[in-house]
Amino acid sequence: MLVALSTILDTIVGLWKAAKLKEKITSKKARFGFVPKLISYVAAIMLVYMSDYFIISELLSTVISIEFFATKVVALALLSVEVKSIDESFKAVKDCSFLEKITGLILKMKDIKKHLK
Repeated sequence: MLVALSTILDTIVGLWKAAKLKEKITSKKARFGFVPKLISYVAAIMLVYMSDYFIISELLSTVISIEFFATKVVALALLSVEVKSIDESFKAVKDCSFLEKITGLILKMKDIKKHLK
């Protein structure tokens, strides 16, 4: 579900980028971009989930105690692709990376926490 939401958010941010940069927005791009991507992501996760459920979890259960490990890894990989795409669109409009800003903010918060101890 998180992968689908990130794909939708990526599409929204892409539309925002196109509007800000005065790029042409067509329904053809949505039909041949968003819809196939969403379907392929859902299909990939479902395929890995089924493999995980019937085969992979049994094999990994002796080594890793995380249920549906392969499904979570694939979902994380797809999620990272979408976050990177969102970051690229954000960077094209604002000339700065929101990932770098978030990382910097987290580092500052860790530094403040360290000084408070």
